[in-house]
Amino acid sequence: MDAMNSVIGYMKHKNASNRGFLKYGYFKRLICYILDFHKDYYIRKIFLKMCKKGYFIKSEEDKKTFKYKFNPTPEIKYEKEINNKREPVTLTFE
Repeated sequence: MDAMNSVIGYMKHKNASNRGFLKYGYFKRLICYILDFHKDYYIRKIFLKMCKKGYFIKSEEDKKTFKYKFNPTPEIKYEKEINNKREPVTLTFE
């Protein structure tokens, strides 16, 4: 099993999506713990790959700092917050 699948499996098991929007530092420490690997460059690379595949939702509420939320199902994207509710949007490819 490769590193990214290990991280995804652990985060799904621990329900990391229920924790809401968190800074990158939280996910960095979690990835370091899961993989027992502490090189910042590779941790960031794994995190960016997961972002690219849709496993993290980026918060746009503050322009100075970014917060991320784990998305266990990357095929479901979330719209911007409307009346403090997030509504899932299912993407279909025809």
